[in-house]
Amino acid sequence: MKFRTFTYLLIVTGLVFLSSMNGSYTPGVGLSVGDKAPAIDEELDDGTFFSLDSLKGKMVLVDFWASYDGKSRIENQTKRELNKKYQNSSFYNSDSFVIVSISLDRFKTPFKNAVKRDGLDSFIHLFYSEGKDAEIAQLYGIEDEFVNFLIDGEGHIVERSSEIDKIADALKRLESVTYDDFAYRLSE
Repeated sequence: MKFRTFTYLLIVTGLVFLSSMNGSYTPGVGLSVGDKAPAIDEELDDGTFFSLDSLKGKMVLVDFWASYDGKSRIENQTKRELNKKYQNSSFYNSDSFVIVSISLDRFKTPFKNAVKRDGLDSFIHLFYSEGKDAEIAQLYGIEDEFVNFLIDGEGHIVERSSEIDKIADALKRLESVTYDDFAYRLSE
């Protein structure tokens, strides 16, 4: 009789727990994969206002870099190639790919020269002369090395890495997933 009561109590507790979850979990803002990316609301060089939320529905690479950083400059070629390859691609919940380039250079002239030399004109550019002391750098946890954040069409971080090759692998993997594939996997 005790075992039966215990089993009944365990089942009821489990059902109450599961019913309280009802799929309503919403990730908080953070820097880990699965988290909602921190907001970016800034004025661009040309005076227009930019908001990361304005890119909802697009796969976005938020790229922290500086013209004085050799690794950043080398990876700019890969970023340019990724932009060309994926700019019109569809992903599970994104209809295209955009790069938001966040320069943490101290001076604007080297930044502008690097953008021109590296062929990054098609990116959305933000410039912070405070370098790694900038509020945006603190918000995104940029300290010792520059980090890239791949953000899906719903604003969630789907990859985070200081290596552009990991971002490229994630884009390749995510491009191959369609809604039908996702629905099929759920039904299995």
